[in-house]
Amino acid sequence: MDSLLGALGHAWWAYPLLLAFCTFDAVVPVIPSETGLITGGILSADGAMSLPLVIAMASIGSFVGDNLAYWIGRSAEDRACRWITRGEKGRRGLDWARRELDEHGGSIIIVARFIPGGRTPTMIACGILEFPYRRFLAFDAVAAVLWGSINTLIGFIGGKAFAENTIGAFAVSFGVAVAVGGAVEVVRRMRRKPEPAGQR
Repeated sequence: MDSLLGALGHAWWAYPLLLAFCTFDAVVPVIPSETGLITGGILSADGAMSLPLVIAMASIGSFVGDNLAYWIGRSAEDRACRWITRGEKGRRGLDWARRELDEHGGSIIIVARFIPGGRTPTMIACGILEFPYRRFLAFDAVAAVLWGSINTLIGFIGGKAFAENTIGAFAVSFGVAVAVGGAVEVVRRMRRKPEPAGQR
């Protein structure tokens, strides 16, 4: 496993692959892109990859992907809206996104990056609801850099702490990443305003 990861880390195409992975995860979320960031961070810990380049590729890919999702919602508003609201949970989610964007637009764009499954629907909802694009760009740039940096550094620290145990580095790093996402979701739920009885 170590030799395979080492070969991947030293390959020139590892960086554009990571960028593409983080970009298309926004619209086709098959495998969480955090997987690529943590792997890149672990490989950076032993010098197989460049930590600044991994963070840069992750941040740029995330930013581009979020903008793709935004414009899917903006340009295909009716179809995207039908897709999101095809069930009761989706309709409530869009209503929630509308309220959150009205009250805390910037913060929800940032927070959604760290909530499992929150990235794609939030970015598409921003487009559907025509959240001002300049504000979206500003907040999403912050979100992309924070997300790219934090997840890569989690892998980097795990790789340093378990330099002789690659499996241990992955296990601890993924555990920490999941815990961060869970903590963000718990804090968000604790801070949100209760819904009026008629909207539940």
